[in-house]
Amino acid sequence: MRRTKRLLLKPIVLLALSCTLGVEAGCTADRAEAPTPSGSGPTPLAPSGAPGLSEDPVAIVDGEPILRGQLLNQLLSSYGEQTLRVLMLRMAVERETKAVDIVVSDEDVAQELRKMSEGYDSEEQFYAARREQLGMSPDEVRKDTKYRLQLERLAIRTVQVPETEIDRYVRDHQEEFAGRVRLKVAHLVVDKRSKAQDLLSQLEQGADFGDLVSRYSTDEDTAASGGELGWVEDNDPFLDPTLLTAASQLGVGEITGPVRTASGYELVLLSGRDETRAMAPDEARAEARKQLALAKAIPLGELEQSLLDKYGAKVLDPSLRS
Repeated sequence: MRRTKRLLLKPIVLLALSCTLGVEAGCTADRAEAPTPSGSGPTPLAPSGAPGLSEDPVAIVDGEPILRGQLLNQLLSSYGEQTLRVLMLRMAVERETKAVDIVVSDEDVAQELRKMSEGYDSEEQFYAARREQLGMSPDEVRKDTKYRLQLERLAIRTVQVPETEIDRYVRDHQEEFAGRVRLKVAHLVVDKRSKAQDLLSQLEQGADFGDLVSRYSTDEDTAASGGELGWVEDNDPFLDPTLLTAASQLGVGEITGPVRTASGYELVLLSGRDETRAMAPDEARAEARKQLALAKAIPLGELEQSLLDKYGAKVLDPSLRS
């Protein structure tokens, strides 16, 4: 239900452009119009004409160097306008939260990150996915999460939500607040118990599960992928309940069987488990209040623009204006 359009860049691009903008545009900016809070912005580098900056080679191709100035000019041309807007928005939102006494604590950020990482095998896998998909480092993920929480709290600060609406939301969205167990399951299916027993013995002696699946499983849909069924709910209506019951009783990495199902005799491997605790009643109501308030509030994109207007945000470099 979050309605803001995220501006996401790879951290290395953001970092490079932050420094570049501090040099190329920031040096000519009127600091009275856009003061930089202590410790909140990038430390300016030496002026762009200083030895060792623009003329510093950063790569070489067939003996010909690519200069730092060439690289930064290309980054500015490709990403400069978007990156500058990200920096301006972060400054404006930070000023507004201080002005209205909104505090987003480190624990608030950590709690939100825990919610975001649900469904991943581990926190490390969550951050690895963010790096792979969005190019974001853990620190940049935390900063972006804090920014989003600040923006949401500003948006809903004055929004009133009747208790009756909260009651109805909690009642109609119980699945959002209930505990959940997800299992990552693979299986090997054969038509005879004796064959399944023989294969289980091979596994106990060190045979590879995926190899045996590809050679013997009668489930054509999963045989080529090591028998993987992927992540499933522990009450998935599309899977045999006997298989799910067997899988739910396993520890990660354990195999059980033979399990009799409608497909035959199965060996079941549990390769992952993700459990989400149920929200306490007060937590569920707080989350319901937030979602309802966001639905009533000014769209987050409009709020961002209004804050830029309020704090006189202005792009001074014509090449960074659309």
